[in-house]
Amino acid sequence: MLFLKPQKLEVGDTIAVISPSSGLAAIIPHRLDNAIEFLKKQGYKIKEFSCTRKNDGWQSASAEERAKDIMGAFKDKTVKAILASIGGTVSNQTLKYLDYNLIKKNPKIFCGYSDLSNLHYAFFTQAGLVTFYGPCVMTQFGEYPKPLNYTIKQFYKALVS
Repeated sequence: MLFLKPQKLEVGDTIAVISPSSGLAAIIPHRLDNAIEFLKKQGYKIKEFSCTRKNDGWQSASAEERAKDIMGAFKDKTVKAILASIGGTVSNQTLKYLDYNLIKKNPKIFCGYSDLSNLHYAFFTQAGLVTFYGPCVMTQFGEYPKPLNYTIKQFYKALVS
């Protein structure tokens, strides 16, 4: 199997923020806002997708809508990295709606944890994409007044250098 390693993240690049599982960004938006403000101060552009701030019970939106956001982030030529707002329990519902050939043709940084393990595994086994099991936007980058130094250091080590 060919391993597809995405290009490193550079200042000025666009980061997509998606909610492929939980809809907590709608319930505690200040965490998402803090994280976006931090990432912008680091020099990144941020693009939120349609489900990023939605809440539909345990999930941000329907499986089809969440999959559409995932695929939209991979299709978007301006997006260099895709970061999950937070984990959850339902990302597995999106798997049957994903186009792995499109993902293979558009390798990007994908980062998140928790139940997003399903997506990491699918992206790797179905498209050969190397992903990064790491920080989610709200939980790590939404810290006030700033994320932990360890988080910042390791994020840069993995995705920027």
